[in-house]
Amino acid sequence: MSTAIQISREVQMYGSPKAQIMESIERSITFKFSGMGMIICGYMSDIQEMNERNQNGIYTEQIRQTLNICKMLMMDTELGFKNI
Repeated sequence: MSTAIQISREVQMYGSPKAQIMESIERSITFKFSGMGMIICGYMSDIQEMNERNQNGIYTEQIRQTLNICKMLMMDTELGFKNI
């Protein structure tokens, strides 16, 4: 898959290219002091807030993309997965 197609796919899934998301996370104080688990918890809190305010479905796409970011982070860091 070409780089342009991959980046386009990532923007559809996450709202931004994966490299940009990871760069932002790795620069954050939360990541430096608390790790990836707390980053994911922060995203999940954002989802809760968006869901609470999702009148007329204005946050539906952003909720979907943020959930995809959480899944990507969990899978990439093997957070919560067993190696069998």
